[in-house]
Amino acid sequence: MNRSNPLILSVDDEPANLALIRKLVTRLGYQLIEASNGEGALKAVAEHEPDVILLDVMMPDLNGFEVCRKIRAQPRFSGLPILLLTSLTATEDKAVGLEAGANDFLAKPFEEVELIARLRSLLRTKALQDRLADVLGRYVSDSVAHRVLQDPSGAMRLGGDRRTITALMADLRGYTSLADSKPAEVLLALLNRYMSVATDIIFAREGTIADLLGDGIFAFFGAPVIHADDARRAVAAALDLQAAVSAMTLPELPGVRLQTGIAVTTGEAIAGNIGSERRMHYTVIGDPVNIAARLLVAAGPGQILIDETTHSVVRDFVVSDDMGPMRVASKGETVHVFKIVGIKPSVPA
Repeated sequence: MNRSNPLILSVDDEPANLALIRKLVTRLGYQLIEASNGEGALKAVAEHEPDVILLDVMMPDLNGFEVCRKIRAQPRFSGLPILLLTSLTATEDKAVGLEAGANDFLAKPFEEVELIARLRSLLRTKALQDRLADVLGRYVSDSVAHRVLQDPSGAMRLGGDRRTITALMADLRGYTSLADSKPAEVLLALLNRYMSVATDIIFAREGTIADLLGDGIFAFFGAPVIHADDARRAVAAALDLQAAVSAMTLPELPGVRLQTGIAVTTGEAIAGNIGSERRMHYTVIGDPVNIAARLLVAAGPGQILIDETTHSVVRDFVVSDDMGPMRVASKGETVHVFKIVGIKPSVPA
């Protein structure tokens, strides 16, 4: 989390030690929150997402090592800097702390100047991580960026794994006619606005955007992060996108009302990196992607078409029309298709 003023979490069961850290951190001009035990530390991390943790080791119930392990077990906090402060000075204790996930280890009683130096060093590391995540997140989905930052060697390998995903494809209807009659500057403003709206909606449902193709978007749910309700998330994102685009207006295009065609399909695919060692791309490949591309062609303006597999998961959530079997181009089979009308009134958004 980027802040203009860093937030430090100080954890210690001794009030005198908390007071000492409070005095030091306040003098440095940083924000401070405190916890007096391990459970309080975990709660503070989840609620406030501090920039650095100053963590005592010898505490009742959960000690500092255990707190460290629990924090590192949560992927979103894998890079959170942790400085262990303890009277334990044995080499084996330091090894345990570092293996638990601590970034650094400072023995008590400590010199203030040394603590300040280590704190500032960890804050520089955190600022660099945040900047890298921000830059990376502008080129790939947040989930992919986090995967790369948490496990660079694993995330950068070519290849993938087989899993169930839900693919979403959408494009603007009427864009081609606009492209023939409007200046490039107007088209660029339109596409940027549309892509911004679509990206926010898909990210809000924790989907991954694979490609922005002219006026088209290809996203998927279920990779690299898997949720139990990925199909539902995808359909909800499709409905949100449909509504947002219908309401979208541009000063450069007065009176123009845009609509989307959207296709959502679910099935087994390979999720992973394709390309070369120098240039790779995280995506999914398989039948649900191919079928979604073909259903997108069949979708009319303002329509959301889904396959039977997706419908079987979301039918209690949506109002739909059964469109019957549809022959899919280039495949010697038909796909049972449903058109999404909306969310059932009894279902929360």
